[in-house]
Amino acid sequence: MTRIASYCIAASALFLLAPSAALAQEGEATPPPAPEGQAAAAAAPAAAPAQAAPAKAEPKEDLKDKPAPNSIYAEGLGAGLWYSINYERRVIDDLGVRVGFSYISIGATVSAGNSSSSASASLLTFPITASYLGVRSGKHALEVGGGVSVTYATAQASNSFGSSASGSGVGAYGSAMVGYRLHPVDGAGFNFRVGAMALIGPGFNVFGDDPTAFGVLPFGYISLGASF
Repeated sequence: MTRIASYCIAASALFLLAPSAALAQEGEATPPPAPEGQAAAAAAPAAAPAQAAPAKAEPKEDLKDKPAPNSIYAEGLGAGLWYSINYERRVIDDLGVRVGFSYISIGATVSAGNSSSSASASLLTFPITASYLGVRSGKHALEVGGGVSVTYATAQASNSFGSSASGSGVGAYGSAMVGYRLHPVDGAGFNFRVGAMALIGPGFNVFGDDPTAFGVLPFGYISLGASF
């Protein structure tokens, strides 16, 4: 009896200790879960601070070296023969195109006794030229260019005997020039041009036997005006 009672007491002790040991092993194998906020913070890697890309500096146009785009000037001699009134527009910074006009009218009367004769003529000229100003320093520039001048001429003559005659015609001649130009580059200002020119076409053969033949006439030009 005593031995049976000892076996019963040992079995009861093992039965009571087995759940405690199992609970202890389970606690060691599975740690308690961390709070939800801390778990998210631990799982997410530290984000590197964002760096803004450096802004690219946009090139700014140097307005202090930009020629004034419009010019109005009066030219003596030059492509208009005696004078011309002109407007010029810079189509690009280094190239300008001008259009002008001039008007010349002449007349004469000759008398001999009871008879007289008179004649008159007029000439309209429309010079169209292009000027290159790529060689410059600030407002000082070398001007190189050329173009064509369109002409419209009329003439009439009469005498005291009642006879008369008249006529008109359209023509053209070329021109080439090289000279100095003062052209404002910072807004509006004074415009000045001076240089040498060659007129090319019929009637400019002053050094040959036939003055009406095709030739080249050395000429010049000077102009004053304003650019804006």
